[in-house]
Amino acid sequence: MSAPRRRTLALAGVVVVAVGLAVSAGRVARVPDADMSPSLFPGELVLVWPAEPRAGDVVAIVDPLDPDRWTLRRVESLGGAVSFRSHSFRTSDGDRHRVLDMGEHGGHPVYLDGEHVIYEAPSPTRLEREAIGVPDDAAYLSADNRDAALDSRWWGPVPLEAVQGVVLVRFGTTSTPWRGLVGTRGEPAVLPELSKLGRR
Repeated sequence: MSAPRRRTLALAGVVVVAVGLAVSAGRVARVPDADMSPSLFPGELVLVWPAEPRAGDVVAIVDPLDPDRWTLRRVESLGGAVSFRSHSFRTSDGDRHRVLDMGEHGGHPVYLDGEHVIYEAPSPTRLEREAIGVPDDAAYLSADNRDAALDSRWWGPVPLEAVQGVVLVRFGTTSTPWRGLVGTRGEPAVLPELSKLGRR
């Protein structure tokens, strides 16, 4: 066997072992519901990794209303203060605004909020929340499917002990212009050339 072939096989072996260790340290799960659509669709596979969450991460949590159920939410803030106006969460360390109209998916308007795609909430006025403080040992969590799921607007800040891990990798479809087959932690949405780029 030639030296280049041996090196290629050795590298492939290292990659397989690394992936195996990663999967064994974390857990592979199916997205349980549509609460994080259009970022994560029900039934897609995700690797949940036992890591410290950061703002912008999608995390697996014990459902605050049902301790026998788990779900996924996005971290808006770890400490500080958060408010919600006009579909968008605003944090004390820098406002984030929905600025790009990404078209539609499944009949729902889709917008870019910060770096992540969300479904537009059809009734924003009744969902507005004044700024509340978030303790350092808690996270303010949001659903990307803004008007079809509960999140910290109702629950308040969620203790970090309820966080089971961070979604490190998503395996899904390429059925939309803003998603690839595999998404990784912190990956921003892709801006499609055909997005309306409408400032809101």
